[in-house]
Parts: sequence; structure tokens; C-alpha cells
Amino acid sequence: MTRANPSIRRQLLWMTLLVLIVINGFVAWSANLYANRAARLSYDRLLLGSVLQIAENINSLDGNIVIDLPRSAFETLAMAPSDRAFYSIIGPDQHVLSGYTDLPDIPFDDLDQVRDQGGQITPFFYNGVYRGEEVRFLGVNKQLIDSNSSSDIYIVVGQTLSARQELAKETNWFVLRFVMLFFAVTLLLLMFGIWRVLRPLQRLRKAIDERSALELKPLILPVPKEITPLVNAINRSNTQLNSTLERLKRFTSEAAHQIRTPLAGLSSQAQNALDEKDETQRQQQLSHIVECSNLLRETVNQLLNQATLAHRFQSQPLKSISLDRLTKEVCRDLVVWALQKGVEIEYSGKVEVEIDGDDFALKQMIRNIIENAVNYSSRQSVVEVSLHVEHGKSRDEVVLRVKDQGIGVSDEEKQHIFERFYRSPNSQQPGTGIGLAIAKEVAEHHHASFRLRDNTPRGLIVEVVFPPVEVTAS
Repeated sequence: MTRANPSIRRQLLWMTLLVLIVINGFVAWSANLYANRAARLSYDRLLLGSVLQIAENINSLDGNIVIDLPRSAFETLAMAPSDRAFYSIIGPDQHVLSGYTDLPDIPFDDLDQVRDQGGQITPFFYNGVYRGEEVRFLGVNKQLIDSNSSSDIYIVVGQTLSARQELAKETNWFVLRFVMLFFAVTLLLLMFGIWRVLRPLQRLRKAIDERSALELKPLILPVPKEITPLVNAINRSNTQLNSTLERLKRFTSEAAHQIRTPLAGLSSQAQNALDEKDETQRQQQLSHIVECSNLLRETVNQLLNQATLAHRFQSQPLKSISLDRLTKEVCRDLVVWALQKGVEIEYSGKVEVEIDGDDFALKQMIRNIIENAVNYSSRQSVVEVSLHVEHGKSRDEVVLRVKDQGIGVSDEEKQHIFERFYRSPNSQQPGTGIGLAIAKEVAEHHHASFRLRDNTPRGLIVEVVFPPVEVTAS
């Protein structure tokens, strides 16, 4: 079973949900801490206000402690109607002077450490359990001074936690409702944002779906800059595909035209040979059939080579090869064939050149150039092949040069000899007119260029100029 392709929208939604859950979870946790702290501080201030009012109304008179409990102190604690309050006033000998006598675990040592300094009472808060309920206690130490003596008393006031817990829950619930509303609104906005962000991809998909299978024009759509490389890649792919299809169409048309003519000639010559009674005429007609067959074979081979090269240009990566070694191999392969035509091939290169290229294509280019030079050379002549470096003003160039001693090419014809199927009207040699066209395509694929010059005293010089490469003198 094939695994379903992941959805960008679904992944963005999941990531959005995860981020929102983490953020809102943290906010809810922080809100709970804040609500509990705010409730504790609020009711601790009530306890402190009550204790300070009680402390202000406790005095020492002639060695006796006078306690006048203010009603307002308990009214302050009564602001939390659901809670109960407890108090105890304890003398220097830890004897309860007023209030509840069984308050638990009064921390006298801690209260002594925070005794008032300079008349300032320092409160000490602590929690405890009293009569089965959790209670928040506040204790202070007050020093009573009169003319004869001084003494310390302890004031402890406690309050149950119901009201502060209710306040914390109410505050926390208010914040939680806000967090949930924020979560919902943010999620909706982010979903809308994701939809807006992905709209260009939908438009791109729709534009591609609506195009004909034969329409390979560039896509022109207003898309964000992040999607622009994707559109550019699609356009480049369409351009390459269109170029391939155009070459295939041109190749098919030209191949059909070029093959149809020799086939028609073969058919005509064969029919004439069948009907001819004169043996001499029949032999001539058979010779023409052989010539047409050879031309047809050469044409088919060149067309197949061209198709192979077109495929390699699209599919084969360039690799480092030795251009001088490749040139020598081609010269060795053609030397016997050239000698049969009465032409010598001479290689005089003295440099070692490494280039990035396709060895099959470069061999085909060099072979076509040399074969063309041999075909148009007179007997007992020499075709000179050389590889050298030309030092220019701005850069050095590697030049592959092929000199022949043939009939040469006029300046007007030099503009056309690289055209496919072009044949010089003055040429007496059979040929297809494809070889140099293929050589030019190979050169352009390797970023090289051709130069044509007249040889002295006669003939043509064909030069292939390669861009700067690594060269070693041999």
C-alpha cells in the first residue's frame, strides 16, 4: 500500500494547534498562580488590618496589660462572610489573656525574631489546621513599655480559607474563559491565514490543470516570493520540454524529407534496372542504386547520431575528459579510411587539455569535422589536426584546428555551412549536409564556438574555440 502524501494545510493546522495549546496552557497555569497569589494577598491585608487595629488597642498601665478590643477589627474580618475568624492575645508567660486558648502550634520563636523594631510591627504569616479546617494565621509580637517595666505580648489572628479560595477560582475562571476565547479566535484567524497563504498554490494548481497538454508557455502568476522559485522551476522544465519537442518535431520532419528522396531514387533506379535490356545501362543503374543506398545509410546514421546526441544532452552529466586524448583517438580511427581516399591525417598537438564534457558527443564532433575536411581534400594532400593554446589580451583559449587543402569555401557560403542539410552548389562530393550541423550543436553544448578561415594557398581552416580550461604542456 502506498502512503498518502502529507498535507501542508494539515501539518500547519497541527503545528498551530500544538503552539496554541502550549501557549494557552502556560497562560492558564500562570493565571492560576496569579489568581491564588492575588486572593492570598487581598485577604492577608484584611488579616493585617485587623491585627494592627487590635495591637493599637493593647497598652500597659502601671504594669498591667489593658486590652480594649475594637469592633472594627472583627468587622474587617467579617468582609469574608463565608469564613470564620479566630484570635488569641497571649501574655509574656505565654498565658492567653483573651480569645481562643487552643490555637495550634503558635510559633513563638519566629514571632520573637520579627519583634517590632522602632515601633514598627512586623507580621508573620503561617498556615495551620484548626477544628478540621485549614486556617491562615497572622502573628505579631508587640512590646509594651510603661514607666516601671516592659513586656512582650503576642497577637495571633486566623481566618479560614473559603473566601480566598472562591476568589481565586472566580479569578481563574474569568481568565480561563478569556484564554478559551483567545484560543478560538486565534485558531480561526490562523486557519484563515493558512488558507490565504496556500491560495497561490491552489491558483497555481488550477492554472496548470486548465492548460492544454500541448501548451508549454511560461506560467505568469502573481505568487509570493517563496513560491516564485517553484514557478520558475516549472517554467524552466516547460521550456526544456518545449525545446525537446520542437527538436523532435524538426528532426521527424527533416528525417522524413531526407529519407524519402533517396528511397524514391532507389525505387526508380531499381525499376529502371528491371526494365533495362542494355547490360551496360543496367550496370550504371545498379551503380546508382549502390550510391543511393550508401547515401541513405549515411543519412540514417547521421540522423540516429543526432537523436542520440539530443538525448545525451538532456540526460548525461558532463564529466572530466582529456580533449587531446580524444582527438588522437579519432585521428587514429580515421587514418586508414583517409588513406584509402588518398589523404593523410597529421596530428600536431603539444598540449594536454582537461575539459568537462561528453566524450561520445565530442568524438562525434571531431569525427564530423575531420571527415568533412577529408571528403573535400584533393588526393595526395594532408589534413592537419592540432590542439594548442592561444594567449589573448583578456584570457587564454584552447583551440582545436583542422586544416584541409580542398576547394575552400566562399565567404557567402561560410554563413550557411553549419545549417542542417545545406549542400554547396559547387560540391561534387556526395554527402548528407548534417555533419557540421551536428558538430555545431555539440560545440554549443560545451560552450565552444566555431571560427572559419581560408587556408593558404587553398582550402579551409575550421577552428573550435573552447573556454579557458586546465592545460598542461606535453
